[in-house]
Amino acid sequence: MEDIKKFVIMMKDIEVMKVDFGALQYEVINEKFIPYPIKGKLCAMPSLCGTATVSEMTQWMVCARKNEEAVVGWLANRVLLLSRANAKWIYNLCHFEQTGTDEQRVKIALACRAVSVLDSYWLKFEEDGEIFWHQVDVKQNPLNEIVAQVALHGKSLTLQGSLVTPELTTNGAYAKAWRRHEDSKLWLYKLGADGNTESRIEVMCSNLLDKMNVTHVHYEAGEDEGKYVCMCPCMTTERKGILTGMEFISYCNVNGMDPDQRMFEIDGESIYKMWIVDFLISNRDRHGQNWGFFYDMETMEILECHPLFDHNNAFDIEFMRNMDAPYQFGDMTLKQAAQKAMDKVDFHFTEPITREDFITERQYKSFQAKVKCLGLKI
Repeated sequence: MEDIKKFVIMMKDIEVMKVDFGALQYEVINEKFIPYPIKGKLCAMPSLCGTATVSEMTQWMVCARKNEEAVVGWLANRVLLLSRANAKWIYNLCHFEQTGTDEQRVKIALACRAVSVLDSYWLKFEEDGEIFWHQVDVKQNPLNEIVAQVALHGKSLTLQGSLVTPELTTNGAYAKAWRRHEDSKLWLYKLGADGNTESRIEVMCSNLLDKMNVTHVHYEAGEDEGKYVCMCPCMTTERKGILTGMEFISYCNVNGMDPDQRMFEIDGESIYKMWIVDFLISNRDRHGQNWGFFYDMETMEILECHPLFDHNNAFDIEFMRNMDAPYQFGDMTLKQAAQKAMDKVDFHFTEPITREDFITERQYKSFQAKVKCLGLKI
């Protein structure tokens, strides 16, 4: 990491941590705002004097490497994976090596200041001089249209403008890009992997969830360069950031908490409703990146589950056939999880659901069968 600049991890305009990979120096300035994926992983650097013993030097080096691992892991995990659709086009556009290593992803994080729509963390460099959060916040600054076009459509273009763009820190497997609508709000546009099937399923599931007492992100059908896309508004705000399920579980494990117990303490109702929804829509793709929690970026308090989203892989044929398909939560099937949840929360439909709400007859019949299995009334 010797060629990487020194920088400060910032939360808006608050200095959180000074980092110097070359000198292996890590100084926490504000413990309160340490990012959740790093909390509990940092080691207090022991003081060294000119007469430090070999043992003291060894202890210092162990702490330094532990801190480096924590910071590198956090930065690398903020950057899109090469496996994402059109990621290689993005790497080519920005002249990044396509190695996929943590070191390379850290370099990308440095190039885009690690800015993300998920929170208000960013990186400030020694040579920046006077620079503030409002100057780099992607929610209030112009987006790089070139990078967005490449991210969504995989074009071969020439890079222009700033690399402080959310496209480099937006995860997921599908081609996607951020657009700013006339109301100045950010919207995420997403393409399907094969035609428009996945995007249409996303919109269909959103319309179904509109008729349930479930908090979710609303998707709309749209078009970009003649292609069908599903699009949704950014769900974070200047106050609310997102802690993904994967980050939450890691944070709990590192800090001696039971993640299962803790997530139900925070918002058990939303967790249970998610289980029921996943069963009803035969969702095979619930994972640690598409469920999680809001947290208050001023107090760092974990608040509640963020709205459900990312259902473009719902109504999976095998999961429609098999009510006892395995689920990622606990040692349960989807049906067992949904049945357990039905005893814990008030889940109901707020509007009638009919055949017209589904793309195919198979989807409608599968949904009906699962509604009946849970003893619900449409």
